[in-house]
Amino acid sequence: MFDIYSLAASLIGGVLLTLVANVASMKPLSALKTLRGTLSSFTGSIWALFYSAHNDQYGNLMTRAQITATFPEGTWQRHAYEDYKAVLLDEDLVFPCIYATKGFKTDDQLYLFIDSDDLSNPRHISSLAKALSIYLPQAHALGPNTSLVLLAKHNDNPRTMEEYNTLFWKLLNGLAKLDKKPWPSDIPRDIDTDRWCLCFGGEQFFTVIQTPAHQVRRSRYAQGLTIVFQPKWIFDVLFSTDAKRAGALAKVRALLTKYDPIPVSPELKNYGEEGSRESKQYFLLDENVPAPCPYDRLSDSEVFTI
Repeated sequence: MFDIYSLAASLIGGVLLTLVANVASMKPLSALKTLRGTLSSFTGSIWALFYSAHNDQYGNLMTRAQITATFPEGTWQRHAYEDYKAVLLDEDLVFPCIYATKGFKTDDQLYLFIDSDDLSNPRHISSLAKALSIYLPQAHALGPNTSLVLLAKHNDNPRTMEEYNTLFWKLLNGLAKLDKKPWPSDIPRDIDTDRWCLCFGGEQFFTVIQTPAHQVRRSRYAQGLTIVFQPKWIFDVLFSTDAKRAGALAKVRALLTKYDPIPVSPELKNYGEEGSRESKQYFLLDENVPAPCPYDRLSDSEVFTI
């Protein structure tokens, strides 16, 4: 079996032996420059090697530049990223969420990779919890179109839509268990209300999932499972007036009408509007009926202490 630790150890050992042999015959200043240059270039390769094996375990967030510098063409991470990028930048079929496209272009987004689409995997849940905890303190500085984008390794045998929906809610429930901050007092815990939304780290989020199982609702299709987490304060920035909100939503709905061969979901209502359920907007099905939510409320935190 391929052992990344053995490979890394062999590489490090080989480089050190070579350095020792070469440096021994050099003058001190030349030796120092050689050592510095060699180690500098070598460090990047070793970091990329370990990152590719453990990115989803440690919740590492990456920028666009870091992704292209770390993952060459042909790696599953680069494949997932390029697929995501292609959808947002398609000029012939404009992606309806114009703010996601703007966020990509202005580099307001950060990315997290997980190596399978099993969202119930405790390793993935822990990874996302850590990533969100790292993301939140810097989110405001990233820009008004910021979001955390989770990209999963492509599954050659995609799951059913029902399976993805169940796994998605298991992920959110698992996040709640790992939340180190209390649930906001002004947000109800009961999911089936018009004021509920996902919360983590004391912040409110809007989240959208795209899966390879979606075939009719094109706006929710992705070759590899993709989940976008948007802190809800961005909507206060983008929709600072009622007129701006109305205009933006009308534009998005018009684009959805062109993009999807299915009518716009009746679940897409304004937060807090009577009869609205934000939880039903997170995972939209290929037909205009609400996806089931397996929870009445998410679990209490298992790590938060007063």
